[in-house]
Amino acid sequence: MKKAFIIPLVGIALTALSLISPPNPLVGRWQQLYKGATALFVFRADSTFDVFINGKAFTHGNYFVRKDTLGMADVSCNLTYYGTYKLSFYAPDSVRFVTIRDTCKGRNGDLHNFTVGRRSADAVKAAKP
Repeated sequence: MKKAFIIPLVGIALTALSLISPPNPLVGRWQQLYKGATALFVFRADSTFDVFINGKAFTHGNYFVRKDTLGMADVSCNLTYYGTYKLSFYAPDSVRFVTIRDTCKGRNGDLHNFTVGRRSADAVKAAKP
């Protein structure tokens, strides 16, 4: 009798756990020196992002993360068109974007094989953007 009661409870618990999304690994500030300029990416939990070049706003848009895939849409290409990139975390504070599919030449040209490092908590507080 107890087994008949426990099995459905375990099933319900497993179903509930499967619906919980893992935390978004990109939320935060990421930075890299690129072509002599400092690129700062700010990814927010609400699925929006901003990019700053040398402290000045460069572009902004929306993004999603699903497992090891990043989708990005920004105002420079088209807010309804998402380019997709494979995320390769090779350290907790370093990630590389590798193009899966993106026909936006400007974004794809800049992001293919692009690596960024997570900003430290102290650097985040001191950042202007």
